[in-house]
Amino acid sequence: MITKGTELYNFLTQLNGGATIDVSLANILISNAKAILEEERPWNVLLKTDTTKVVSASGTWQTAIDLSTITDLSRIYVTSDGTALKIFDGENRVEYYTLKPFDQRLEFKDSSHTCVYDENAKILYLNGKPPFSGNIWLTYLATSAEVDLEDSATIAWPVFPSRFLPILAYYAIGIHKGAVDYDSINRQMLPSNQAVLNAIKNAMESWDNEKSLGAIQSNDPTDGYGGGFRSGAINRYD
Repeated sequence: MITKGTELYNFLTQLNGGATIDVSLANILISNAKAILEEERPWNVLLKTDTTKVVSASGTWQTAIDLSTITDLSRIYVTSDGTALKIFDGENRVEYYTLKPFDQRLEFKDSSHTCVYDENAKILYLNGKPPFSGNIWLTYLATSAEVDLEDSATIAWPVFPSRFLPILAYYAIGIHKGAVDYDSINRQMLPSNQAVLNAIKNAMESWDNEKSLGAIQSNDPTDGYGGGFRSGAINRYD
């Protein structure tokens, strides 16, 4: 079982036929592999919710909400129904907001329950006028800590189970071998390594799919309330 940076580096070397890769280059390759993998889909284990931002009922479409303080924010997570965030009053009321393109900010400035995000400045704006004061519940895809191959401590990539860690080495070796002129032995190893990489990735995706399925199956918001909603709770657009 690989759990430490030094162990992952040793495994990377073994995959490379015993030839050592400069550790600085290896760290960059692993970082590239991690970035590719994490950005391929909205992994459940990378989802986080920030509730530190507060809105006031007196706010306007020009009230800036600074998201730069959420230092691990990669991108805002938008659900299949378009929901990008919620405002919660601390009791029963929840209001949902959908994300609109920032370059169409003026067109949507008076459209309640919509928002825009300035990626460059890391500023969020709620269009229209907030229906009440409360906290923003913002779910986002987080970035994870970099892996240090010289660190003998447990790898700071806790978002995935350790059994999936070898995939980073397979990715990194694939990038490395594809960029240099290797001998026939290494060339023959590539299809086998690619097959293992794909198998591990398929296992990760199946694991993640089951997490998603478990969160949504048998989820009927009207169950238990006589076919209706609780009074004053989760009124989507009123």
